[in-house]
Amino acid sequence: MHLQELSNHIEIDIHEALEERFMDSEELYVRFLKKLEAANDLAAVADCVAQQNWPEALRKAHNLKGVCGSLGLIRLQEQLAQLVKLLRSAGFTQKQVAAQLAEISPEWERTLECIRQLED
Repeated sequence: MHLQELSNHIEIDIHEALEERFMDSEELYVRFLKKLEAANDLAAVADCVAQQNWPEALRKAHNLKGVCGSLGLIRLQEQLAQLVKLLRSAGFTQKQVAAQLAEISPEWERTLECIRQLED
């Protein structure tokens, strides 16, 4: 798959990411997209949630939200922003956080699958 085809499959703002953050270098941009795929940071967030390590879950979710924003991954950034908001709220439950993660997971997997199909 070519980079410009990603927007046919996921909510992504390739133009802004390239222009604002990657100096119009598609090669650099694709390299960073592939790093996202390799790191699988959502699993790290889920591990923190399973351990009820809320400060670390918040830190990792917040960082991942920023990375997704920098990469122009619009839908994932929005979903992670909701997760961060929940983790910052008073009185949330592990069940609520797990449910939010379950909502994010399909978009995350679809995004990673598209990234795997990108041509170098």
